[in-house]
Amino acid sequence: MSLRNLKELTIIAKEAFSKTFLVAKSLCFLHVINTHVFTVASLYGPSMLPTFNLTGDWALAERFSHKLGKVGAGDIVILKSPVEPRKIMTKRVMGVEGDSVTYVVEPKNSDRTETIVVPKGHIWVEGDNIYNSKDSRNFGAVPYGLLRGKMLWKFNSIQEIMRGRIKKTKYLRPRRYGHLKILDILEKRSKTAEQKSQGKCFTWHAITVSIFLPILYCNVFDL
Repeated sequence: MSLRNLKELTIIAKEAFSKTFLVAKSLCFLHVINTHVFTVASLYGPSMLPTFNLTGDWALAERFSHKLGKVGAGDIVILKSPVEPRKIMTKRVMGVEGDSVTYVVEPKNSDRTETIVVPKGHIWVEGDNIYNSKDSRNFGAVPYGLLRGKMLWKFNSIQEIMRGRIKKTKYLRPRRYGHLKILDILEKRSKTAEQKSQGKCFTWHAITVSIFLPILYCNVFDL
């Protein structure tokens, strides 16, 4: 092998090593991002209907809020199944430690409800489709350490991301069924009645002030 060929092989080897090192750094960077910052999750199954479809939905999840204790009721999270450790689930948080949670025990058969207090270091999760979801109603409160992330945005394809047609999961509120739906309706009516009552009180206060304030004003200046 001539000296010229040896130099050429050395240059080729250096270029190959440089590109390989660049690829390795990129893969390490992506691994760190996927493990500790953001991840893209492919969603399937009926438990989160109608918020997510049976198949085809994707979601961007961040992986740091749960480490900072920033997960609360209403958030959609990804977590390890407490009964199948290799399985990753998508559920909605219904309560954190210390919260009282009322749930329908067997929604397919009755509207019987039970109320529990979430123990310390745990969360209570349920699927939005309570008729077809294995969640805390089956295996109890979930240890906080099983959380793996919180959903940020939902999209159906990469094209939707390019067009800006993504939905923030905080706007994807669950639709309630059965007894819970009735409770929601009653609660809404109660709030509406309370607001009307407050509005009437405010109106009467305004009328009273408008009548007596000029009298008081005149009386002060009459002195």
